[in-house]
Amino acid sequence: MSTRKELTETATELRKVVAERNALRIRLTQAENSARELASASRAEAELRAQFVDAHAASSAALRARISELEASLAAASAAPKLATQPSLRQIRGIGPAFERALLGLGISTVSQIAALDAGEIARIAPLIKARPDRILRDDWVGQARQLLGE
Repeated sequence: MSTRKELTETATELRKVVAERNALRIRLTQAENSARELASASRAEAELRAQFVDAHAASSAALRARISELEASLAAASAAPKLATQPSLRQIRGIGPAFERALLGLGISTVSQIAALDAGEIARIAPLIKARPDRILRDDWVGQARQLLGE
């Protein structure tokens, strides 16, 4: 009977070992699958990094080229001769927004045009801009305009 008992115990032990072996095989298969997934993810990450590096290099090169282009444009603009800017009509004491609009309506848009006015032209335009000729003369629009122009 002891042999039968030993045989039963051995069979039970064998079943346990087989069950353990099967469990280890399952764990090994799961570990291999995880390793394959990690390898695949690693390759995908490497590809994404390479794409990012390429895209970054391309956009950096494009930005550097645009900066060079803008710098060249700025250099050309600063080398261009400066255009003399005319003072505004409103810089003449006595010409406010209403008179400025009226003068612009008559085609008088620059200080040099005011500086060129004579007494006859002042008498002609004064009623058109709803001003008195003596006010224009008293405020000395022509003298102020000449002074602004540096004449």
